[in-house]
Amino acid sequence: MLCIVTYDIKVNKIRTKLVRYLVKRKGIRLQKSVFAVLVERHVFKLFLNDIRKITGEKDLLAVFRLCKGCQKNAIQLTEDEKPVFIF
Repeated sequence: MLCIVTYDIKVNKIRTKLVRYLVKRKGIRLQKSVFAVLVERHVFKLFLNDIRKITGEKDLLAVFRLCKGCQKNAIQLTEDEKPVFIF
């Protein structure tokens, strides 16, 4: 499933660690603090736990799971390897 991860993290070290983790997971940066990441259903809870370990409880973070219907309705604006989507 496609997940949208958005964050507002003030500490550079924590923010950099999260960005590296999301890039390692093949996340696509949509904006400076927004990533689209494909996560298999059976590892979604592990994905959230990994993010919580990195960020802790103090920073603002949201993860949105997109259903198949929402994914089909997303409009790709570019043909690059880094696509831009509108949901």
